[in-house]
Amino acid sequence: MSRTLHLSPITENQILAAGEVLARAFLPDPLCVYTQPDLKARMSQFTWLFTQLVRNGARQHGVYVSVRTDQPDGVAVWTPPESERRTEEDAEASGMDRMEQRFGPQAYHRFTTTYSYFEDIHHQCMPRAHWYLALLGVSPDCQGQGIGRALLTPVLEKADRHGLPCYLETFVPENLPFYERRGFHVVDGGIEPQSEVAFWAMKREPNDGE
Repeated sequence: MSRTLHLSPITENQILAAGEVLARAFLPDPLCVYTQPDLKARMSQFTWLFTQLVRNGARQHGVYVSVRTDQPDGVAVWTPPESERRTEEDAEASGMDRMEQRFGPQAYHRFTTTYSYFEDIHHQCMPRAHWYLALLGVSPDCQGQGIGRALLTPVLEKADRHGLPCYLETFVPENLPFYERRGFHVVDGGIEPQSEVAFWAMKREPNDGE
């Protein structure tokens, strides 16, 4: 059945559903699997985590959703270039200060230690202002319908207008052609030493229309 694609900034009443969409989309992601091998616990913990990240991103006006009715089936979470480094107050406001309690010490350590490695690469690759694609996920039953491509469009166009690059990491090699078709190219990659998860850091230069 054909469905009309509606794309818009996220609203408050879509945040919980958006977190669940992302958790289902990222359930087989290698970094998520490494963090929490247990399937049921992974779904629960990452639903919570992604909901917090969506809520924080919504405050920065960096979250877009695609919807069929009133709830999202695809979500893009961007960190805008004017965003500053997180403070303890930010963590409390977003609920991220409760992550260790929700994940447990072992999974929390696995995630944060590995994520710190990727943060260092991020800062090395992108020393100047840019848009960061933190999360892009589409509900598994809606994939292959152009939703992911549509979700990228608003910020890619905004980045082009302002002459700003974009950056992301992916841990799934099958994602590389999708992002390359949107103008991204690999600027770093390899194997994260603790998790042994393969990664690709990708950058997109602004398109000046020429």
